[in-house]
Amino acid sequence: MSMFCTYQQPDLIELFGADRMVRLPIAENTMLGMAVGMALLGRRVLVSIARAAFLFTAFDQLVNEATKWRYMSDGQFTVPVVVRGLTQGGEQLGAQHEHAAHGLLSQIPGLVVAVPGSPNAAAGLLRTALVHPDPVVVLESPRLYAADWASLPEPEPTDAALPFGVAGCARPGRDLTLVGIGNTVATCLRAAAVLDRDGLHAQVVDLRTAAPLDLDGVTAMVRAAAGGQVILVDEAPAGVSVMSALGLHLVRTGAVAPHRLDLIAGAPVPAPVSPPLSAALLPDEEHVVSAARRGAAR
Repeated sequence: MSMFCTYQQPDLIELFGADRMVRLPIAENTMLGMAVGMALLGRRVLVSIARAAFLFTAFDQLVNEATKWRYMSDGQFTVPVVVRGLTQGGEQLGAQHEHAAHGLLSQIPGLVVAVPGSPNAAAGLLRTALVHPDPVVVLESPRLYAADWASLPEPEPTDAALPFGVAGCARPGRDLTLVGIGNTVATCLRAAAVLDRDGLHAQVVDLRTAAPLDLDGVTAMVRAAAGGQVILVDEAPAGVSVMSALGLHLVRTGAVAPHRLDLIAGAPVPAPVSPPLSAALLPDEEHVVSAARRGAAR
């Protein structure tokens, strides 16, 4: 395993050696191109970029190279490359740094898109990514490492490896189902705690990966909760949200009636620097609680 990074990690260089740890300038297209070449020659490579938004400058290497070699070579070559990057997390860094990119990246065939919703999920998904034979992007929110997670129950009991394409039950419940991904898992957990005081016991589902998307697994969990109402929560805009495909599947399979399904998504605008503007444009627990109460009153 080799690792490229754009920021200083002297401790890792001392621990693993300069032949495995490489610190590079901010040149994501070059980094990913080097990683693809090394992977084709048999190395496993971890590319750690400061922000997931910077991955857009390396789209040619990601979309046209890394994810295509297995298909174009009829399985003769694989590209075991893992890319880690931070998404948006309330840091108010502005439009060029904060992106909810999982919906966009999930449209690239051949790419696994992991979006951990809790600290243990981040560790578990990364463990799986490091032994996966194909390209994986792990999108981590800065919120996962913030102190406010201490007030939430950790959905994953351990940091053991988690399979891709398998959603997890972050909280049991029987009256309705809240489905989150990334940051919105914590949003759903907080909303569920508020709804408990209303006598509504919400099941919370963590998608864990945007691609592959666990359509059948979530459908089974929704059916198991006899309440019937389903609220899908995503920071990505509705037009590119994986929740749109999930909602369509839930309705088509009869797991939920159309009038019992809600989608709460981010606004289709660049991320502002202003905290009040950010709060107005992204889903929060009040949006989820209000939707649940409206559904209960129908």
